[in-house]
Amino acid sequence: MRTNIDLDEDLVREAMRHSKAHSKRALVEEALRTYVDVKTSEQRRSSDRDRLASVRSRTSSLRLKQRTTDILRSDRNRG
Repeated sequence: MRTNIDLDEDLVREAMRHSKAHSKRALVEEALRTYVDVKTSEQRRSSDRDRLASVRSRTSSLRLKQRTTDILRSDRNRG
């Protein structure tokens, strides 16, 4: 998609110092890819947090027959 945008030259220069991009177009594409990666990662972490909270709420009333340290020790001794 072709578009024209007015970019802050100081910001572009600073970004070029931190990038391997050789053109403004490549720099903008790299920035967009990075943005998408960061947002995708944030959504995945949020989803994981929600699932973990759900599991914790459903299992909070459960009690283990053994202490957790005993379970870990027995598991370690098996391996």
